[in-house]
Formats: sequence, C-alpha cells, structure tokens
Amino acid sequence: WRKERRMLQLTNEHVDSIIKRISFLKTEAGDLPKFRDMSQFDYMENRDQRRSLERLVENVVNIMVDICKILLSAADVPIPDTYKTIVLQAGAQGIIPRALAEAVSEWSGLRNALAHQYLDIRWDSLSRFINSGPTVSSQFVDAIEKILPTASSPGAS
Repeated sequence: WRKERRMLQLTNEHVDSIIKRISFLKTEAGDLPKFRDMSQFDYMENRDQRRSLERLVENVVNIMVDICKILLSAADVPIPDTYKTIVLQAGAQGIIPRALAEAVSEWSGLRNALAHQYLDIRWDSLSRFINSGPTVSSQFVDAIEKILPTASSPGAS
C-alpha cells in the first residue's frame, strides 16, 4: 500500500501535531483493557463507568480522525464531511491500509451511536470496541509512525 500513497507534504507543525495526538491515543487506548470485565449490567447501571467508557471511545475515535485529517491535508486531498469518510479517504489515498481504514471507520459510527441509540444497543458495539480497540489502535499508531520519519527527510518544512 505504501507505493500507492499520495505524496505527503508534512511540515514540522504537522509532525508535532501528529506526535502529540499519537501520544494521547496511546494513553487513551491503553486504558481500554480496564473495561474488559465490564458487563452490560455494569454499563447500564453504573453511570460513572458508562460515562468514562463512552468518553474514552470518543477520544480514541476523535484522535484517529484528527490524525487522518492532518494527513489528508498534507496530501492536498479535500477533507470529507463525515468522520467515516475522512478515515475511508485516508485508506483510499494509501495513507493508511484500507483494511485498517475500514475498521476505524466503523468506530466512527459507534461514536455517533453513543449519542443516539439505546443503552442495550450500544453495549454490543462497545463490547467489541473494548476487545478490538487496543489492537486496532496499535495498528493505527504503527501505520502512522511509519509515515512520520519521511517528514524529517530533506524537503520537509
């Protein structure tokens, strides 16, 4: 997929911004295992835990979307209107692997569902997120970190 990647014109500001976001993403995704033993009953009955988990999910998804926006901008690609299409566009442009873009784009739907669906419907998606989130987040970080060294090569501004 690297050969298909659109040329990125990463500035030092882009790189600094991405590095800060990657650090935050690692911290947030690192907290997901704390919720592995959470049951649907706990989720529905414990407002503090529910809010904490939902905010964590929002943070993880938002930060990945923000990184994709920065990279699309650096590739001089128009930024789509929705979180899902932003991530899918990053995959289509070869910035991140397409399969990874698909996985992350599904999470953007979960982020939206947190505000609009009933608790029992949300729980199934959140449970999958708790279990797959650390792996997908790690794959995302790895894909982005592979891009960053190219920014320190001559020509990066």
